[in-house]
Amino acid sequence: MKRSPSLIPLSKEHHESLVLAKRCQRTMASGEREAIGQLCREIAHGFPDKWERHFQDEERGIFALAEAEGGEMAVLSRQLRREHDRLREIHRAMQAGDCSRLGAFGELLQSHTRKEERELFPLIESRFSDTELEAHLAITKK
Repeated sequence: MKRSPSLIPLSKEHHESLVLAKRCQRTMASGEREAIGQLCREIAHGFPDKWERHFQDEERGIFALAEAEGGEMAVLSRQLRREHDRLREIHRAMQAGDCSRLGAFGELLQSHTRKEERELFPLIESRFSDTELEAHLAITKK
């Protein structure tokens, strides 16, 4: 699928999130306590630098753009923001040592990422030109 150049960096990170989501699901399904704990600690440690930054980039950039546009895009964007909040909540539990929701984290991360790629991005690309997207996202990165 051809993606707007301004959205390619987010799409590349989405690939990483899908890989992580699958790891979470497989690790939790394995029932191996040590592997579950290790992945949970890995996510707890790496979340602020990797995923929280990604979420903030989306929230300041494409979500703000979608919400300003209104309609279906705004509704979808608000839903995606709530999903970010749920992922943050699970992350906080992982930081506190609760790994019981590792599988739920993976399932939500997977469905969330697919929703952005399959629903939000096409809506945004159909409404805004590459130039408009580039200008908006450049402003929000500052």
